[in-house]
Amino acid sequence: MSGFRFQVVQVKDSTPQEWLRVWSGRYAADDDREHGDLIARYESFSADDFERIGKWKDGVTTEGRWKPNVASVAYPVWKQAAQELPKCPQKSEVADFLDRWRGETYTDIFPGKSVVKHFGLSRATTLLHFVSGGHYPIFDSRVRTATSRLGCSPVQDTVYWYLNSFCPFFFELAALCETENDLRRLDKALFSYGAFEGLPFPS
Repeated sequence: MSGFRFQVVQVKDSTPQEWLRVWSGRYAADDDREHGDLIARYESFSADDFERIGKWKDGVTTEGRWKPNVASVAYPVWKQAAQELPKCPQKSEVADFLDRWRGETYTDIFPGKSVVKHFGLSRATTLLHFVSGGHYPIFDSRVRTATSRLGCSPVQDTVYWYLNSFCPFFFELAALCETENDLRRLDKALFSYGAFEGLPFPS
């Protein structure tokens, strides 16, 4: 048996600050520079910047994937955003902004079939995140899982729940973790915490 390493992940209660340190440290994507550069430019986004946001969100690392009919890449709607150059909505208009972009559809056309897909709330909140300069958090499936594991449930994939439950929860969590001045660190911790498959859900 020499040469083998058998390891387990210890699950234990921790302070909010330790939770933040551990899980933000497990964030594996090397995208901080791109995220930071885009956030710094949020008041003067160009068409190219919106395409960069789309590539960042949909995990596009090669130009060959930045085109229609690629799985998990909402290329037509990101191109639409690049044409429209949306701005950060007023607080009273945020729900309408999210409803509008969440509901945008695009069609992937393959030999023998066409598939209509929705832009979805995850991408819509990503768009809001960037045009707001990072003020609004991203709300994807991993973040929803993390939110449930932290005891905020039932989690709903709706604009109403995002604005009225998740956003207050997110900023309360930032205060508990003492990271109000670095919300990106909390984004990364939630992403990693929700992506890890070895953790139980609360009973």
